[in-house]
Amino acid sequence: MPVNTVLLSIVVLIYLMVIFYLGWLGYQRTSKDSDYMVAGRNIHPFILALSYGATFISTAAIVGFGGVAGSLGLGLLWLVFLNIFVGIFIAFAFFGPKTREMGSRLNAVTFPELLGKRF
Repeated sequence: MPVNTVLLSIVVLIYLMVIFYLGWLGYQRTSKDSDYMVAGRNIHPFILALSYGATFISTAAIVGFGGVAGSLGLGLLWLVFLNIFVGIFIAFAFFGPKTREMGSRLNAVTFPELLGKRF
């Protein structure tokens, strides 16, 4: 076996062991649905914003806007950038604190659950 293949195999094995260990730690620390859905409400808002942004960007901006830009032309990509930067900023700067406080008070773990308990 060449040295590169052995080194690659070792790196992949270490990576898999780390991922398995982190998954096991998460399993041990998860006892309620809120532990899984909203990280036990102990996550820093900045980390939550990054998670939301990554999820939003990967689904809406890349998949949705990619298809629309493919059919309507690349001139539509300005909408992608505005949506990512302005949309995420507005969501977290203006609506985020009140939504988080209301979700905690109502003990809601998903947005539909929050709306159901609120209205």
